[in-house]
Amino acid sequence: MIRLKFDETVLKAMVELEGYSFEEAQLSYAKRENLPDSAFCGPHRSYPAHDAAHVRNGLARLGTFGHRLSPAVRATILRCLKARAKRFGIEVSETIEGKLVLAKYDEELDNKTRKQWLQEIEEARKWYEETVSKKE
Repeated sequence: MIRLKFDETVLKAMVELEGYSFEEAQLSYAKRENLPDSAFCGPHRSYPAHDAAHVRNGLARLGTFGHRLSPAVRATILRCLKARAKRFGIEVSETIEGKLVLAKYDEELDNKTRKQWLQEIEEARKWYEETVSKKE
């Protein structure tokens, strides 16, 4: 059995910047090791964005964990994710997660759109709580 030598800096970044548990980070680390540095949008090989699924996931994680980042790092990651989204034909505002991250952090977004999206997100959250949560 081959044992991976984990880079503690990468694991720490995955836990702190992307919200992974330490166990999840260890599993994901093995998959990330084969990707080039250019496949990542965040520092220390965080926020992988080498395909459409990972771009969507990165947007969702940035919406959830972006408050942990400095504004400059957050802006850099968002800029990179938006560029990758365009490359993969993803409209960033097509999902609630994408709208949330843009509404929270995109300085280019006009205030009218920002307010509209935040209202849509709140309505979706309420619907989820009223409809889906009651069934669980």
